[in-house]
Amino acid sequence: MENKYILGAGPAGLIAAYYNEDYKVIDEKPLGQLNLPFIPGPRLLQANQNMEDFIKKVLPSSSITSEIAIIGFHENGEILEEPTSDFRKKYSKKTRDRKTSESSFLSEGMTEIQHFEIDGLGEDSYKFLFTELLRIIEDRGQLIKTSVKHLNVLENKIEFTDGTETDYHDIISTLNLNILKKVAPHINEYCEWNLDTTNKCFYKTEYNDSIEDMMDSKKHPSLWYDYIYSADTDWTRQTFFRDYIVYESVNPIQGTHIQGNEVQMKFENLPIQIKESHNIERMDGITLLGRFAQWSHKMKANEVLDRVLELKNG
Repeated sequence: MENKYILGAGPAGLIAAYYNEDYKVIDEKPLGQLNLPFIPGPRLLQANQNMEDFIKKVLPSSSITSEIAIIGFHENGEILEEPTSDFRKKYSKKTRDRKTSESSFLSEGMTEIQHFEIDGLGEDSYKFLFTELLRIIEDRGQLIKTSVKHLNVLENKIEFTDGTETDYHDIISTLNLNILKKVAPHINEYCEWNLDTTNKCFYKTEYNDSIEDMMDSKKHPSLWYDYIYSADTDWTRQTFFRDYIVYESVNPIQGTHIQGNEVQMKFENLPIQIKESHNIERMDGITLLGRFAQWSHKMKANEVLDRVLELKNG
């Protein structure tokens, strides 16, 4: 029997596992960032045929609706419907300390994003889908709750932190490429790509007004925009959920309030902002899959799904 492994059980690893039942999934803490106690910004299931088919397979009894997410751009105290060329440059400089902008920055230039919501769950649709997907993977017996200690790509051997060691025939890695380099010294020796990151901070805040009053008076921000980018404030993006706002920033924001909204929870100085994308698809016989595995800011759930299907279908 051939030993095939998927490293990581975040969204990318779970999608790969769903379509590759002969692979085992290695992860001590499945779901990755979805384990955070609040959604750290927009998580959208962008509407296309592959995603619709995928949701229907995973959740055959659920209802699916198509919605539109509206994006705004905060500049000089105003909310613009489209970013100016100067805005793009300032945003890239502020978030990545770069003079140039990649096409994937600022939601790939889109101002509206058609996406799917499940069973009326709104912003919780994304987590609901992947939580159910994890249950399916666990029921199949594909998940092994351990992590990789050492990967010998020259001899095709893998050692886990639980003390077991085995040969492998094939590996799909969804791990952050910097983590993969640490467990696979040969990869680290020959990886010449710049894998620098800048920091992200996340703040969950409550609304300073009653949610019910804002909805009744049609003043709830989510009725106008789903999220807003900014290049000239201490925050770089704000996402409007029904019950709370999430602010993102490069540097920690001081104080107990942001724009008058009280901070309830925060995660600061996370080195997860890719500074320069490379889109590395394979390395030393290992298939790389996902944003941080391929080191590509463009890779999101939809792009992962499309690539998994392409790999599966040859």
